[in-house]
Amino acid sequence: MAWSYQRQEQSFDVIPEGKYRVRIKSAEKAVSKTGRDMIVLQLNVSGYSSILYYYLVFMTDRPEITNRNLTALYDSFPAIQEGDTNISNWVGKVGACTVKHEDYNGQESARVGYFIPEKRQADLPPYQEADGRKVTSDGFEELAKNAENLPF
Repeated sequence: MAWSYQRQEQSFDVIPEGKYRVRIKSAEKAVSKTGRDMIVLQLNVSGYSSILYYYLVFMTDRPEITNRNLTALYDSFPAIQEGDTNISNWVGKVGACTVKHEDYNGQESARVGYFIPEKRQADLPPYQEADGRKVTSDGFEELAKNAENLPF
């Protein structure tokens, strides 16, 4: 096979600090380095192709911290029923968070600062995929408002 190889680096823009709508791309059960159960969330950020990770660690010795973090998540993602720990129900749901920067191995990286409650999300624009498609809080794509834009 003849191929003219040219090196292509993959790079992701660091998401600027601020408030953003986010959509849960995936939710997986895992075990932390300290042996605690946790849920790893991958979050798509409105208008960006980069992904944020959020680690929800279940601390049996500090249940108030775990419950506070779960409450913040439920308050931010209105389509997730409070108390629902079936993480397959979480995927695709839209909420909001603040993004802050921190140094990670000498490079600036973005991370979740905190989740924003639904009642404080009114000033944020709707969630938008990196390609411009808009998505509602329950994870469904917004349909065109007029018939001429419908695909059928």
